[in-house]
Amino acid sequence: MKNIYLLSLLLLSVSVFSQNKKNALQKFDVSDMETSVLIPSSPITNLDVYNEKTVTNYSFYQAYKAIVQGDLENRYFPLDNLKEQSKQSYFTNVIPLVILHSEYESISNLALQNNAVTKDSEGYLIRNGNASIFEKKHITLTTPLRSSSKGLQTTFKLSDSNIFNTTNQIIEHIEIDFNDGSDFRNIILNQNIVVNYTEAGKKTITFKLTFENGDVITRQSRIDIKYSNADLFTNYNRVITTFNSSITPDLLPYGEAVSYPGTGEYEMYLSADNILDKPIFLVDGFDPGDGRDITGLYNLLNFDDDGSTSNLGDLVRAEGFDVVILNFPIYTRTADAAVIDGGVDFIERNAMLLVELINTINTQKVGTAENVIIGPSMGGLISRYALNFMEDQNMSHETRLWISFDAPHHGANVPIGFQHQFNFLAFGLDDFLVLGDLNVEELQPIIDGMLKSSAARQMLTDQFEPHITDSDGVTFNSSLALPRAHPFKAILDGRMNSLTSSGFPELTRNVTIINGSGSNNRYPDNTAGMNDLVPGSQIVNANIELFGVAELKANTFFTPTAGSEIEMSQIHLDFPWWFPLANDRINNADSRAFTYSNGVDAASGGLFDIIKLTEDLSTDGLVGEFLASLSTDYFNFIPSISSMAFEITNEEIDWFHTPTGVTTARATTNITPFDAWYMPIDNEPHVTLTEGNVAFALNEIFQETLSIESNLESFIKLKQNPITDNLTILSSQFFEEANITILDMTGKFVYNKKTSLNESTNIPLNLSSGIYVLNIETNSQQNFRTKVIIK
Repeated sequence: MKNIYLLSLLLLSVSVFSQNKKNALQKFDVSDMETSVLIPSSPITNLDVYNEKTVTNYSFYQAYKAIVQGDLENRYFPLDNLKEQSKQSYFTNVIPLVILHSEYESISNLALQNNAVTKDSEGYLIRNGNASIFEKKHITLTTPLRSSSKGLQTTFKLSDSNIFNTTNQIIEHIEIDFNDGSDFRNIILNQNIVVNYTEAGKKTITFKLTFENGDVITRQSRIDIKYSNADLFTNYNRVITTFNSSITPDLLPYGEAVSYPGTGEYEMYLSADNILDKPIFLVDGFDPGDGRDITGLYNLLNFDDDGSTSNLGDLVRAEGFDVVILNFPIYTRTADAAVIDGGVDFIERNAMLLVELINTINTQKVGTAENVIIGPSMGGLISRYALNFMEDQNMSHETRLWISFDAPHHGANVPIGFQHQFNFLAFGLDDFLVLGDLNVEELQPIIDGMLKSSAARQMLTDQFEPHITDSDGVTFNSSLALPRAHPFKAILDGRMNSLTSSGFPELTRNVTIINGSGSNNRYPDNTAGMNDLVPGSQIVNANIELFGVAELKANTFFTPTAGSEIEMSQIHLDFPWWFPLANDRINNADSRAFTYSNGVDAASGGLFDIIKLTEDLSTDGLVGEFLASLSTDYFNFIPSISSMAFEITNEEIDWFHTPTGVTTARATTNITPFDAWYMPIDNEPHVTLTEGNVAFALNEIFQETLSIESNLESFIKLKQNPITDNLTILSSQFFEEANITILDMTGKFVYNKKTSLNESTNIPLNLSSGIYVLNIETNSQQNFRTKVIIK
């Protein structure tokens, strides 16, 4: 059998490594190996600890890839086969299960340190002396090939071809506890296994493998079970409607030779009268993997209401409005066998779904009340495009108010240093001659599913792909250090702005709520001193020991001050002198700021929570320690200048501009296309509702139903609104015996008194939280009416 091992080793360069590279193992003596799997010590994949993990499909991928590369008999599928099975499960609705049971050998670190293994003058790996150099180990892993699934009734399947056993041990019996309350069940290979969960959530699945010799091994894995629309109807009587757009957007400018309509889903939350008559649309934004379903979207309307949780949706429904939520789910497209992640799809395709929904709701609603549309984050761009498109096509959207909520009208930001480093770790470690492909599998969805998604390419002001000209797919061209948007962004901007003369809806009242500072304040790091982050701030300083065989040195900096250039990303995989299996890997990247603005990273803006970006990643090993080294929990995601859509001169955006004397214009820096706006003083987490911006939103939403002409507007104002228990009326003239009345939203009088108004008049109130109408009438029949919110 040892002769077979040697023959297989000679063929290793064909099956594992690129054929145009010499095989550094050609002269390496493996005659004293006990197994047929050789896995050299790796800085990325320490298989020694995997047996103790609750694995995900991505950690399984990492281990499986190592076994396949080290298998001298070349017995198993390449990793791409498992990934394709995962993709196809969206069509079959059957989630594949896999088992990996392998013995393997590694070259001991002691042998490497003692020069028992070195390279010769031609670069071939050779042994020196007759000392034993191999350490025999084993690994057993099990997992579903999906990280999540939609549906309480979930179907799994374990095929015999998905049991990868490199040992002589025979698995005699397989049992699985699916965490459904039914304990272990015996598994018959190649048959569907139907599991009925009673509630959604993260499920720990336990495999019990019994071997012919009586040994029993248990292993655990994890899957996130989510409610399907059918589950929500059955269990909660919720009706979520799936629909297709009747308009197919032209995506040819993006290289899509054949365009397809999109698929969306919506749910209506009616007010107490149960009549759809005053619709408020809430449109989903950037949402990879549909991590925020319709329930999550409704919860996005939660806010801290003086220490308790309130919800904007509940407040407007209490006043007779109806909330219609549009979500962009993951769906399968049979026309081209594609799995589409709607939450990161082209903005135009999702906009046509909103057009379809507006037309549907306009047909169904009772009465003549016009719509309100709220677009959080990317939902602001989707709704802007949809309304622009309808106006361009002379389609009646019947919308009176459009609320843009921290939306990236001039683009979004992910620090380019993060983009460079994540892409390098995900795809830049694939060509070690001896170690093979060490790319970090669990980081690849962040690149492929997020940063390289259609939507990210359309929105990011600086996207990593245009910086790369090297064929390795990770090395930045130092001559391209200035911010570079993907070509998709210019296409979207041009199309958006060509639909109406202003580039914004023109038959609606347009307002914006932003979460970035309106005073150009900085945001702090997470150190004890909470220091302000500024251009060029260091946000990663990592020296991570990797299982005794390497050290990862990583430094990341925010983009620099105007006109300057820095090395904003430094990453060095540093192997010790005694490690002959790989050479050091260094990949750095420069960033340069335009002369007219400091780099965008440290600018004010709605903040992205990094922990949410990486909450499903492993907390141990390289990724976990990298995250632990961060000196910030947030980065500027939607710059204030972008969410205010300030008018720009010569396409030169000063991200650090401090707005003063902001004016509205339908037609630089201080002119916005919005009719009204809410800007906080300090930077807030992206799409966060607060008491202040909720009061602003309610005032805009209720404005039409409460507004009447007033001839006292120039003389009378409220000191503040919302209020708690004291109403203060400011008056620039003296009014004797003015009649002051307050009505609740049912029209009932809750306050009625005459009093004289002069400068500042305080009126104590003892009213429940809610929305009221204040009316002031002077003895000369002059009138003032407005809405008052009491907290």
